[in-house]
Amino acid sequence: MNLLSNTVRGAVARRPDLGVQIHQHSEPATICLPYLPESVGASRRLVRAKLQEWDLDELVDDATLIVSELATNAIRTGCQTRMVVAIRRPSSRVVRILVGDGSRAMPVMIRAGDGATSGRGLSMVHQLTRGRWGVTPLALGKIVHADLPTPR
Repeated sequence: MNLLSNTVRGAVARRPDLGVQIHQHSEPATICLPYLPESVGASRRLVRAKLQEWDLDELVDDATLIVSELATNAIRTGCQTRMVVAIRRPSSRVVRILVGDGSRAMPVMIRAGDGATSGRGLSMVHQLTRGRWGVTPLALGKIVHADLPTPR
């Protein structure tokens, strides 16, 4: 099953500064981004806009942190293609954030030491989603998803 199926519909907003297209409407949203640090901000903007459209402002902080961590991890894979970021609602009680990249290397949650400057991202995702995140391996990469429960 392709977790990103049926996510691209509606109007397209072009971002010439990043060379990307954002698909936004009342349905799920998907964006293809280059592996650049600026793409993390574009991912956050997509998630924030969609949650506000869905009247789920109370999830914005957690969701933008989650997508930031997942997009940063994708950028660090060193892939040369494009990563895919999506947000959808598989049910009325769940918001799912997905980041697909071209690397088959699986993310690993580690215990970062007190002086570590990185390595806490997946632990934060795990905590914010209450353990509801995972990975779907693909022939040419993977999709990491994280589910946030909705308050209503």
